[in-house]
Amino acid sequence: MKAALILLGVIVVLLGIGAGVYKTTQSHLLGLYTTSSSPYSNLAAPLIIGGVILVIIGAVIPHRKED
Repeated sequence: MKAALILLGVIVVLLGIGAGVYKTTQSHLLGLYTTSSSPYSNLAAPLIIGGVILVIIGAVIPHRKED
């Protein structure tokens, strides 16, 4: 469980970084000008914060041995 939380946290942090970096570009008027936007940038901060929280929780909880 401990390793799973840490792994899930790292994956969520990477998804947050990817969401923040992702940009789309559209060309208009036969390529005379282009516009770019970051459609998922508003999701980046919550994903990164949530991933860091998962990593911290995974690192802090004690490992229990199953008997």
